[in-house]
Amino acid sequence: MTQSVLYVVAYAVINSQQLLTVRKKNTQKFMFPGGKFQPGEDAEAAIHREVREELSCDIDPSTFKTLGMFTTMAANEADTQLVATVFQGDLIGTPMASSEIAELRWIPIMAQEYGV
Repeated sequence: MTQSVLYVVAYAVINSQQLLTVRKKNTQKFMFPGGKFQPGEDAEAAIHREVREELSCDIDPSTFKTLGMFTTMAANEADTQLVATVFQGDLIGTPMASSEIAELRWIPIMAQEYGV
């Protein structure tokens, strides 16, 4: 069986020692907001678009920074390795779940029982 590699972007939002996670529709696992690239996008354009689409708000440019690249197995796609460019910062506005998001959840940063 061949393993697929998927390049994605993710955004870490920390607020009062809590981390914002999302559960996309028809999935069980929580993850950082973010997703796949569209043709012609670089990582920064992709994360700005994904945050707008998923959370209905924008990234605060004064706090926006790149954390680096992270590789792991995909939580919701079998036999797929994710290579994520991870960013961190604040949001402008209050995050609200869009039509593609089933649930938003703020979790304590040290809460590993959520499987994030």
